[in-house]
Amino acid sequence: MNMDRRNANGGTEPDSYNEAEQWFVRLLEPDCPAFERAEFERWRAADPAHAAAYRAIERLWKQSEKAVKDPAVMAAANRALHREPQARAPRRWLFPALAAGLAAVIALVALPRWLANRADPAGISYTTTAGQQQTVQLSDGSSIMLDTDTAVVVRFSTRTRRVDLLHGQAQFTVQGNHAWPFVVHAQRGTVTAVGTQFQVRINDGCTDVALLKGKLAIATEPPNGTSQDASLSGGQRLAYDETGRITPVHPIDLLQTQGWTQGKLFIHDWRLPDLVAEMNRYSATKLQIGDSSLQDIRISGIFRTNDQQTFLQLLQQGWSIQARRVNDTQIVLLRNR
Repeated sequence: MNMDRRNANGGTEPDSYNEAEQWFVRLLEPDCPAFERAEFERWRAADPAHAAAYRAIERLWKQSEKAVKDPAVMAAANRALHREPQARAPRRWLFPALAAGLAAVIALVALPRWLANRADPAGISYTTTAGQQQTVQLSDGSSIMLDTDTAVVVRFSTRTRRVDLLHGQAQFTVQGNHAWPFVVHAQRGTVTAVGTQFQVRINDGCTDVALLKGKLAIATEPPNGTSQDASLSGGQRLAYDETGRITPVHPIDLLQTQGWTQGKLFIHDWRLPDLVAEMNRYSATKLQIGDSSLQDIRISGIFRTNDQQTFLQLLQQGWSIQARRVNDTQIVLLRNR
């Protein structure tokens, strides 16, 4: 990596800063080989402007660690903190914006974000099987309640508290810390909280976010779409899909939203196929609709997620439906003629 450029006037030109910034990032990477470190020492010794530029970058980095705790800086950095990085590109792309007058923003936001994502810890995985629920207490005092058939990976670093929701549904109760954002990554978006309680669910390519109390910032960044941002206040919800499109904000149904945390489904005017699909999430024995005439049946009521037998009895009594067991893991629903 040949970066040796000189200033004919003996001063420090923008090129020296650009080169110093690239060296600074490279040297912080854990996979930086010894020969590149030696090459850096040759570059720094080749010109006093190089050494001066590198010292300036070091000072800016130390200042950024303090400045990022300022609420005003955090607000300005909010969008950048939410974004999932694109596929890795050559290092030279990261810093041209600095020469264009964005040095403070890049140093305080983009550079720490880039480094944090390259050095994220391996994380701790938590999973639940069909019918199982689990509450996980985190080291910062926050907690995650995992619904049935759910998987998350928790990665806490000095810069961010990151949770990846791989599939399923979870409720997050977050201890507030403005300088240490809590970010849930789900599919092509992020949900950022400070101190709040909210739920995130992945279902058929759609991510649903429901806020019980507090405030949330949501950002999407699909690979081939347009990124979007939105915010939620307590009692609101929205969803986004794999293209990054965010739905309008609308009020939550509190009973329905919190029902699963109590092992219940509070439903109103659901189609039978939708209700069957939801009940199937909680059982290893799956229900299947075997008669097309059942597709348009609408159902309201309260059902226990862990009580498939009572659910079937209610269907047979209230809607003239016959449940026929095919094998140990499959039951077909038919019209009772």
